[in-house]
Amino acid sequence: MFYHKKQLQYFTPPQKPDAIYAMKIQELIGGTFGEMTVMMQY
Repeated sequence: MFYHKKQLQYFTPPQKPDAIYAMKIQELIGGTFGEMTVMMQY
């Protein structure tokens, strides 16, 4: 039997908050063509 433990190869915590990156992630999840929006259209 196999056991897979998901770990990052390199752990690099963010040095400071990044508003632009956060806005892009938010768009991917709930934007016009985001994951939740497309799912709700089916």
